[in-house]
Amino acid sequence: MAKTFHEQAGDYRKLHADVAPPVVSGGDPGLDAAIKEVADLIVALHLGMADRMDDHGDKVAYARDSFHRHDVDVHGVFEDLMAGEG
Repeated sequence: MAKTFHEQAGDYRKLHADVAPPVVSGGDPGLDAAIKEVADLIVALHLGMADRMDDHGDKVAYARDSFHRHDVDVHGVFEDLMAGEG
């Protein structure tokens, strides 16, 4: 599952060109600036989503590894995963 999260994050990043087409001129510098800002925000959200998928892949791998370290000890897994929470 962790591998799938990482692969899908990479595939999602490859869609960058599809979500970031070139911004055309609207004839007004103020409008052009606003359109560019919105386009930049869309790109940032897109990349942020890919980063979150990568993070989830890391967390799944950590949980899996923790489970193996504790040899099917659910309480130990919980303590390991919650180590800086409180």
